[in-house]
Amino acid sequence: MNSLFPLLDFREKYKIDFTLVPAAVILLEFAVLGTEISKTAHHSVKDILLMRIIHTLAMLLLAFGLSRIYISLNKTYLSYFGITIPGFIAILLGILLHRILANALNVETLSIYRNVATGLLQAFFWFPLFIWIGSKRTEIFTAFREYEQRLITKTRANSRTSEDFRHVQTSIQDKVRLELFNYCKKLRNEISAVDLKSLTLPESNSQMQKYLLGEDLRGLSMRLETFGSEQEESTFLGQNTQSVKLLVSQFRVLYSTIFRIAPLKTQTYAFVLIILITPAYINYFSLSETLVSFPLVSIAIFIFSRLITKASASHSPIARRSTSLLIYATGLLPLVSNQIGQAITHDPRTAYPIYIGAFTLPASYYIFMKFIQVLQPHAVELIINDEITASSELRNAVTHVIEKEFSHTISHRWAIYIHGKILTRLAATSLKLESATNANDEKVFSETVLALLELLNSPDANFEQSPNDLNTEIHSRLDPWFGLLDINLEIDEQLASMRNSRVQDLGEVIEELVSNSIRHGKAQKISLRVSRRGENDIRIHAIDDATIPPPNFQGRFGLGTRIFNLASDGRWDLTRVGSTTEFNLVMTMES
Repeated sequence: MNSLFPLLDFREKYKIDFTLVPAAVILLEFAVLGTEISKTAHHSVKDILLMRIIHTLAMLLLAFGLSRIYISLNKTYLSYFGITIPGFIAILLGILLHRILANALNVETLSIYRNVATGLLQAFFWFPLFIWIGSKRTEIFTAFREYEQRLITKTRANSRTSEDFRHVQTSIQDKVRLELFNYCKKLRNEISAVDLKSLTLPESNSQMQKYLLGEDLRGLSMRLETFGSEQEESTFLGQNTQSVKLLVSQFRVLYSTIFRIAPLKTQTYAFVLIILITPAYINYFSLSETLVSFPLVSIAIFIFSRLITKASASHSPIARRSTSLLIYATGLLPLVSNQIGQAITHDPRTAYPIYIGAFTLPASYYIFMKFIQVLQPHAVELIINDEITASSELRNAVTHVIEKEFSHTISHRWAIYIHGKILTRLAATSLKLESATNANDEKVFSETVLALLELLNSPDANFEQSPNDLNTEIHSRLDPWFGLLDINLEIDEQLASMRNSRVQDLGEVIEELVSNSIRHGKAQKISLRVSRRGENDIRIHAIDDATIPPPNFQGRFGLGTRIFNLASDGRWDLTRVGSTTEFNLVMTMES
């Protein structure tokens, strides 16, 4: 059988997947309905519709029950015959139910022998085929998701040298920098306008404090963070409606590639169509009519199938289009044969309805052959080996996602930078000016103001600085707070010289942690320890003497908590232990 039909092999064991069985039930029920309405004697269409609805629901329930039994028995792989046996049992039950409903609704039925013969065809071909396609569908989609991720990774790697992405980066950077510089210039002018020489320290401090709130800069940081948090879904396949659109566009590329590399055989094209038309001969043709007509139609189908494979084997630029036209034309052969037979010997019992012969059958055959072409083992191999070229729609979607991601990432990084490097500095300056005023220290007051003006003059100076080692990064983050908070810092010796892409993230955590401790908790002393946890993780542990305990409910919506979440993937907690507040965070450090 494998030589005729590449999807089914008696010797193999197939993964059991009932996902598509409900769809198969509905398709077969609709096919039978169309035939019954055109062929079966019945009192009313209402009766036959009611019978078919009840039968469909019952078969769906039966399919669900079968799937539950297989799951409970932990049966994941079965041979071809292992699949057909339960399929045949289910179809026999369906035939029995059909006859009971037909008798109850007074609908004429075919003979039991014809029903069983059709049931055998369904059990030995359609049922195992849809089981197989269900498992292969999962495999194809899994391979596509992995392929998508490799495509995105490759595109992202190339993006840093792409003019398009450089333009996106430059555009966002310039926009943020312009707004940042304007706010900092405004703040610098306001601070510079304070006449420190003619005012007393308390008067100067009072004037300065209202500017150090940094409302404009805080608003900018929040807007950037909001934009940076509006992440769109970056996966395409199997997760949203966009996935379906992209899969449809990619199907054409997938089909073209597999069609060129591994075209189907003549026997496969012929075998599928013969299987499709066999139920009509079983149900509505006499034995003598079948013995005359069936061989002739089969011969014609084989001849046209040979033409299909010849067209597909040619290197003509229109090979795929010619093959598609021939597939549909081959699907019309049963109608042509039936029309010739009716012209010779008119028999209404064996006449094909036009809508079935001219559209339903050839369209079903066309679609089915397309999917069989794609659902070959070669398809998965081609996807895994990256031999499938992305469609223009998929490439554009990937590019769009990366541009969005790039934009969100840059905005988020600016939000954290403004929050940590500038707003934190404003908060530290506010506290230092208060301290200098209380100590009547004009020199420290003046030096603190000058240092702030220097920062506001070049607010982006440290935005894209070269990565520091972990020890330098942490000390640079703690520098604004020395003198305001008694900081006891311990860093494991083997970690001090670590230098990688996550060191900056760790520094942002430390900076936010200390800022919250002194500003919100009013702490005066904090102990910090940075240590290794396991092979790839680092733990940040902090205990402070905050007089204001953290709230019982930790709302995780602010920028500070978002910094902790992003760095640790949510692996952090803040608890009150006696008169101290304890903070724990674990993050993975990439090598």
